[in-house]
Amino acid sequence: MIQSSSQCSSISRPAITRSRRLTGLLLTGLLALLTGCVSPPSVDAVDADGLLYSDHPLVDRIYQVKSASFIDRQRLRQRIVEADYLLLGELHDNRVHHRHQAWVIRQLALAGRDAGIAYEMIYKEQGKRLEGVEITSADQLIEILNQTQTGWDYEYQYRPLFVETLAAGYPIVAANLDRKKLMEVLKQGEDRLPADYRRILDNTPFSDAQRSDLLQEINTSHCNLLDAQTGSMMMQAQRIRDAALTETLLSINEPVKVLITGLGHARNDRGLPLYLENNLQTAADIVAIGMIEVDPEKTEPAAYAEAWNRDSLPFDIVIFTPTVDHGDLCGELEQHFNRKKE
Repeated sequence: MIQSSSQCSSISRPAITRSRRLTGLLLTGLLALLTGCVSPPSVDAVDADGLLYSDHPLVDRIYQVKSASFIDRQRLRQRIVEADYLLLGELHDNRVHHRHQAWVIRQLALAGRDAGIAYEMIYKEQGKRLEGVEITSADQLIEILNQTQTGWDYEYQYRPLFVETLAAGYPIVAANLDRKKLMEVLKQGEDRLPADYRRILDNTPFSDAQRSDLLQEINTSHCNLLDAQTGSMMMQAQRIRDAALTETLLSINEPVKVLITGLGHARNDRGLPLYLENNLQTAADIVAIGMIEVDPEKTEPAAYAEAWNRDSLPFDIVIFTPTVDHGDLCGELEQHFNRKKE
């Protein structure tokens, strides 16, 4: 295991270029726990640059959706260590989310649960570079991952998670299709998908309502700037990625399977929980945890369901967090599309 005396130190944020932010935007959409510390993560311990509404009454509160009640961190820990599958949904540029995820991994380690940690933001192409390599530090891991150009900022965004995963001795699993492979699949059509992916999609057919909701989410998360063809293609891409992520989780041999992923993939009405339920051979305890940024106009959990086009939040558990200043991403995206047209 990797032990570091500096695990609880802050990490300075590097400058994020517009092109990198747009790459992340186009990959994931707008919607879509300092490791090694003994105590749970708190907002006060987080690098506050860019954080908004840290004093919101819901920040750091844990909400159990089915019972419509708040639970304490001890009860959350109990749910974590009992689960077979943990889907940890995030906004990729909110480091508070990553600290909460790192805390979850730490609780599994402290409970002696063997786990495999799959990352949506690590592509299978990168996974091949990791095969047979003994990873001894986050520095080494990030160096290998950066040999593939992805648009992900592993140093700033995911170092705390990598440190915690390595300290626990858990395998780091590449879960996602890279963009080139995904485009090849989209051009060839679902009929040319690998057999495992095709079976997963066949076992998880979407109703017209589910397809309509997914398309609406994709359009909304891209500021309603997509034409019909692009929106349809991105909907198909989301389905294929969900199949790839599902196949990855099903292939993990450890008793606990964890996925670090965007919120859209973790939602239980048409995300990974649904795909897993339809493709598992035996029953399993699947827990979807969503990290949701607070809104100053909304002080009750139920008020957040509308943004997900649901009567209730589409997760088993929600952890409310401060909000990152995301900037004018819609304006940047519109400029990006205009430049492409020119």
